[in-house]
Amino acid sequence: MTMRLTTGRRALLTTCLLAITVSGALAQPMPGSVGHDRQLLVNALPASTKLTVTSPGFGEGGDLPLSATQYGENLFPGLNWSKGPAGTRSYIVVMQGTRGQEGSADAGTSIHLTLYNIAADTLSLAPGHLTAPRGAGFGPNVHGPVAGYAGPHPHDTRRHAYHFQVVALDTVLPLSGEVTFAALQDAMRGHVLAIGDLVGYAAGPSQKAGVAASNIPVAVETGRLTGTAGRNPEIAVYRGIPYAAPPVGDLRWRAPAAPLAWEGVRKADSFGPACPQPGGEMAGGLPQSEDCLTLNIWTGAQPGSKQKRPVYVWIYGGGFIGGTGANPEFDGEGLAAKGVVVVTFNYRVGVLGFLATPELSQESGHNASGNYGLLDDIAALQWVKRNIAAFGGDPEQVTIGGQSAGAGSVGFLSMSPLATDLFRASIGQSHARYPRDTELRYLSVSWRTKDAAERAGTAYIAKYSVKSLAELRQLPWQTLIEGSNTIDASVETGSDGKPPLFRPVIDGWVVPQSYWDTYQSGTQNKVKYVAGNNKDETGAVPETAVPAIRASTTPPRPGMPQTSVTLAQYQTAAKRKFGPLADEFLKLYPATNDDEAARQNNTAARDNSRISTWMWGTLWTKANMAPVHTYFWTHAIPGPTQATRGAYHGSEIPYVFNSLDKLDKPWTAEDRRIADIMSSYWANIIKKGDPNAPGLPEWPAYSAQVPQVMELGDNFRPIPVASPERTDFWKRFYASQPAW
Repeated sequence: MTMRLTTGRRALLTTCLLAITVSGALAQPMPGSVGHDRQLLVNALPASTKLTVTSPGFGEGGDLPLSATQYGENLFPGLNWSKGPAGTRSYIVVMQGTRGQEGSADAGTSIHLTLYNIAADTLSLAPGHLTAPRGAGFGPNVHGPVAGYAGPHPHDTRRHAYHFQVVALDTVLPLSGEVTFAALQDAMRGHVLAIGDLVGYAAGPSQKAGVAASNIPVAVETGRLTGTAGRNPEIAVYRGIPYAAPPVGDLRWRAPAAPLAWEGVRKADSFGPACPQPGGEMAGGLPQSEDCLTLNIWTGAQPGSKQKRPVYVWIYGGGFIGGTGANPEFDGEGLAAKGVVVVTFNYRVGVLGFLATPELSQESGHNASGNYGLLDDIAALQWVKRNIAAFGGDPEQVTIGGQSAGAGSVGFLSMSPLATDLFRASIGQSHARYPRDTELRYLSVSWRTKDAAERAGTAYIAKYSVKSLAELRQLPWQTLIEGSNTIDASVETGSDGKPPLFRPVIDGWVVPQSYWDTYQSGTQNKVKYVAGNNKDETGAVPETAVPAIRASTTPPRPGMPQTSVTLAQYQTAAKRKFGPLADEFLKLYPATNDDEAARQNNTAARDNSRISTWMWGTLWTKANMAPVHTYFWTHAIPGPTQATRGAYHGSEIPYVFNSLDKLDKPWTAEDRRIADIMSSYWANIIKKGDPNAPGLPEWPAYSAQVPQVMELGDNFRPIPVASPERTDFWKRFYASQPAW
């Protein structure tokens, strides 16, 4: 039997349930929650005939395995029962936990599983994530009105009894949909043939994970370390753990070496330095150092736990020139509270992460250079594979994700044979693009050929007048990064958009082939994928920002495409980008004045974004049957810049991480609702590769036959990528462009 964990989130505070009559007395359900009841089912519906109930996970009166609780993997422990009496037509399984002492204010039960209309020939439920058997339905539990197994989650260290009850009925109940526990009990009356009960016990941990992290050392391959508590004391945080040796001296511009061991117990309570980057804006005020290859972990598991929670490894953006895994937006506490182990880390950027020269290629042993930042990503994933179990993580359930250049890294790792089997799902937040889309050439998913990268690298280091790599490695990093935040003007994009000079390389080793060649040959890693874009990025801006853009005299940052907010700009840009197709473009997106031009510029940019990602999916799924989900983010962060920035590049990040409280913004109840939905989607993706669960708006899987995308943010619904005639235009435009 296939088993499945459902983690749909629904509000537990609902209208009071109907009163029910139990053995002649009036018994009320627990007030204010669909997941509680006043008494056990075996007491509410007594029967003279008893079923024998057993479990492969525990014995009568024994302790439930940790894996069967929400402190572990939340896996159903399995259940077997004896055959019901003659006339049995269905079974019901209900798991209830006893709360306070009888007669106390918190007396009653918590409901952890309600499964009704199980076929009469079914006498077991296998261990694992629970899926309702054919014909059966889920009723309420503490996770919502229609939810699967919710393991125990005792809030104290006392042993609480949990009753696994099986009821044999002489009927199939005429119930479906959101069935209240009261209605279920009422429908069963007069039809009970036999009842069985198996009691197991569970208790909360003696210390919350965050509290324990500061005094119980965790052993990793290089030594022991302690962490600290998050804002939520149930979450443990470990910061600044080295995953590779410092890439200094002779290790500069080499694949990362094994991390160094330490003596005693290391305090992993502060973030490591950011990797060297010009300006420092994206370093978030952290000190910078080449000794920067560290990672950070958020987990709800006890130190040294044997739990196996799914793992999310996050890769920051920053145009491959800056960034840090310590950014407050990436705080992993919100996702960790939903059962995920979150890892962020630093990787080399700019000239130190992506310099290529013929000499570096020659000494590498692979005739390749320029992908040291990607090699850092791979080293971090390898460290996770070897060590994450000590933090309650499952090394076989790793998802990678990132935004902007982080999404670019996700894409390259998803094509790299060096990353095979290091993760099972990918999340790219801006921009998975069709390889013939000209936007791909300057966005953070852009790449260089090895020859071009070596020529550019040779030209870059010529100013230092060094005679050898040894001399180059002796230069201070402050000298090397000066002026490295530059663009590659040699790339024609059909606009003023230009990629950063230092970016990944198709080197034949780390990244063997281009996007197009990889997808055509079907050699990408066979992983599940989630990809999407934002409403106000890649040339689109909120309409409320147009007057300010028109009035501005500040030139756009080098490499950024200009936003067309006047008719003249719009028409000139169309002719430059579309050439012989420009007239058709202007008919499909017509404008006769400046305001119309600004609106049509936005419409075209957003259409291109959605269509390009949908077209990317047609190639990705040719040789990969793993599910794909795509999205389009539309919600603007509140505050003084809301009108000028809208749903800008990266605005979805704090909602995905549910890290709103780490940012000083005037958050509303609606923002928090959106963050709860978004982080639940992401937690589900990380747990099972599918964002969907009961209680969440349905997010359809990608289809190459249905040109639609899931809107996330202001609404949660599937929308068309564009009108059919505009979709057809962009497809023909892409076909006229060279493949990348």
